[in-house]
Amino acid sequence: MTLSSTAFLLSLLTSVSGMVQAEQQVPLRFCFEDKQLLPYYAGEGARVASPPGVTIEHLQAAITDVPQLQMQLQRKPWLRCLQLLQQNKVDALVATYATSRTNFAVFPMRQAGVPDANLALSQHATCLVQRSGDNLMQRLNAGVVIARPLGYVTPVYPQGVNIVEVQSQQQAFKLVQEGRVDATTSLCEVNHVPLPSYLSTALQVLRPPLYRTTGYLVFSKAFYQQHPALAQQLWQVLKQHRQSERYFQYLQAEEQQPANDLP
Repeated sequence: MTLSSTAFLLSLLTSVSGMVQAEQQVPLRFCFEDKQLLPYYAGEGARVASPPGVTIEHLQAAITDVPQLQMQLQRKPWLRCLQLLQQNKVDALVATYATSRTNFAVFPMRQAGVPDANLALSQHATCLVQRSGDNLMQRLNAGVVIARPLGYVTPVYPQGVNIVEVQSQQQAFKLVQEGRVDATTSLCEVNHVPLPSYLSTALQVLRPPLYRTTGYLVFSKAFYQQHPALAQQLWQVLKQHRQSERYFQYLQAEEQQPANDLP
């Protein structure tokens, strides 16, 4: 056999091997919010932004450790993503645990029947943010107004709190600084690590956190039944790619952007 024939055969075998591997890959249709929710998701609409947000970066890094999976990203309104998961028309999304969701979504669980936080995508804490030197907590009984960006988890607030919905976190910070509302909320801790302060000296983060949330990568019932080993493998590698500092970097970059014009 000539040298050129050997080279041709090697090239052919490599191509065939690559085609077989591509055919064996399992698509993972991941649905996420089509509105910007920094630091988790960046950009608006159906297009995947660059950079895409910490959640997408985290998943993309983890997927490289599970080569049998091929992630396919699609952006839709959050409630539509949940509906599509229930219909097995998408395979995965990120959500907090709720018993009602276990009817159509598979969470990483412990034997005791509770979600396994060790396999969570991330754990977050949210704090109140007031004007520096204000006495917000002492004025709760008299009634305070908190600006809350649309799209984020809505907690149970203390009595005396009134909520004003705004379009973005920057807008909320600006309202606080101008004295048009008493406070807002902001991510202040990731995976039990307090985030460094990225706010101007005119704003003050109040601790302890107002509330905590845990986000899980959850799978549709159909996907998990067909590919339980791949789902378990992805849950395991997610914890190896947590980068708390990326949340801070996104928030810091957002704070440096001009806020939208306010009425």
